[in-house]
Amino acid sequence: MKMRALSSLASVRRTARLFPALLILCSSAFAAETTARPNIVFLLADDLGYGDLGCQGHPRTKTPNLDRLAQDGTRFMRFYVHPLCSPTRAAAITGQFPSRWRVFAHFADLASNAERGMPDWLDAQAPSMPRALQQAGYRTAHFGKWHLGGGSGSFRDGKLFINHPDAPPVASYGFDAVRATYGNAPTWKHAEPVDKPHEIYPYTDPEWLTWSSRAISDTTIDFLEDHTRNHAGQPFLAHVWFKDPHTPMTPTAAMRAPYADVAEPSQTHYAMVSFMDEQIGRILNKLDELGLRENTLVLFASDNGAADKRGGTNGTLRGWKWTIYEGGIRVPFIARWPGQVPGGRVDQTSLLNVSDLTPTFCRLAGAAMPGGYQSDGEDASDALRGKPFRRTVPMMWHHPHGGTRNPVLAIRDGDWKLMMNPDGTKLALHNLTNDLSEKSDVAAENPDVVERLKTRLVAWHRSLPQQANSPPGRKRGVEK
Repeated sequence: MKMRALSSLASVRRTARLFPALLILCSSAFAAETTARPNIVFLLADDLGYGDLGCQGHPRTKTPNLDRLAQDGTRFMRFYVHPLCSPTRAAAITGQFPSRWRVFAHFADLASNAERGMPDWLDAQAPSMPRALQQAGYRTAHFGKWHLGGGSGSFRDGKLFINHPDAPPVASYGFDAVRATYGNAPTWKHAEPVDKPHEIYPYTDPEWLTWSSRAISDTTIDFLEDHTRNHAGQPFLAHVWFKDPHTPMTPTAAMRAPYADVAEPSQTHYAMVSFMDEQIGRILNKLDELGLRENTLVLFASDNGAADKRGGTNGTLRGWKWTIYEGGIRVPFIARWPGQVPGGRVDQTSLLNVSDLTPTFCRLAGAAMPGGYQSDGEDASDALRGKPFRRTVPMMWHHPHGGTRNPVLAIRDGDWKLMMNPDGTKLALHNLTNDLSEKSDVAAENPDVVERLKTRLVAWHRSLPQQANSPPGRKRGVEK
């Protein structure tokens, strides 16, 4: 073991000399090899708002399992994603802002992708965190919504939709075990597993609209049991990406019963959030039952904020899904890892981004991304462990199809958030420490801050691949 560890340390040092940008990702490979590397379970909800959980202050929604996860771990109040499904998922896989890969909106039908200047899938050659962990000895899995190109359900309304015949298999991004929707992979039909993509578009499958959270959790539990039987001692990464509470949803009468006095659409939204929470509880209980709790990092987040007029809430935050206001991009984030992540803690200060997951996971796993790779995130393992964390690079957003009334670009650096269009219109500056709801534009009082952030934001926008030349607008394709 000593010779192996010394060899690994030498390899890390050689790699760091050749590729300095990798240093942040692999500097702890030696340390990770001499301590237990954690299993990682990343639970991702779809369209869950900042204020939708009981632990986030919701007065009615019952989420006892996620509330318990928060009590056992740390709840981070300043965690950022992107305003739509696919961009957030691309950032989680690559550790880079998604517009680098022209994923600045959701993947939709082929004509809509082309109209918006998007590819039909995330480039299979893009850097992949799951692949890096796989190469570092992790067993990797993805269960649930993929939405990075391809998909079960070839046709909707007689038109070819999403499931391009050349879409790369989800497994090719670095997964050993896969069952997915919106991806070229084994999937579910009528909420039962099938071994290849099929003709039913998920949102026209009635059983899926009710039982998706249970089906995804069943598959995850099967994986955990198989891993314990046949791969004991090997660490694992499991993406568990739910469809709920994204519309359409059809909860049963029993799911609705706790909210019988609540008007629609909130009743449906609350019912499906609670059902998803119940299924997450099954996964957490299985980790306990299998003796995996102590060395498993469990993370929970949403892919974007709640959508307008669909029953969810973003609390006091301004805006909704489809916008780069706080309500569209700031979401719940919970982490639990007994003995490593402090329990019962609420972190009000650490500025975190979904792109941070790649360098953080690589740090904890002793893994390294490819040579020459440069993350847009930062290693946030100190924040997870309750240590001081100061962000050194700003976060940026590019959302050209968020509607003509909303700005296209945004940058957050420390307390400041600047939003604007590429031509300088719709410019506004907010101090989010003093103005969480983004009600006060303080650009006029802070011209130096405006100039500094604007210069950086414009330069970053110009560095992105050529985008569609159409004016900003909400071009949704089919999924909403």
